[in-house]
Amino acid sequence: MTKSTEWQRIGEVPVDTGRLVLVDPMNVGDALDHEDEVIDQEVPESMTYELITNQHEVAVALVFSTGLGDGLYPVEARFEEAEGAVRIAEIRVRFLPHPVIGYELPR
Repeated sequence: MTKSTEWQRIGEVPVDTGRLVLVDPMNVGDALDHEDEVIDQEVPESMTYELITNQHEVAVALVFSTGLGDGLYPVEARFEEAEGAVRIAEIRVRFLPHPVIGYELPR
């Protein structure tokens, strides 16, 4: 039987583009190539996501917009015991409420 923990805050992730990318470091180049293609596009107003594929049409990254755009968002982890060690079982980033302005954009 594995033991699991409650969610624990492990840090924060800064966002300056209104988007985050979930990617294996080996595939960062593919994600950067994709961003070069869409750099002139505006950040969507609603929650969107896009799967990035490489030249072989294999999924290598997931790009998604954050709740209300830029900010410093809390990152939490839940741990489980597996194979004799405590390991990260899940990661979550809380976009809403926005850590500074709450649910609404400033006017």
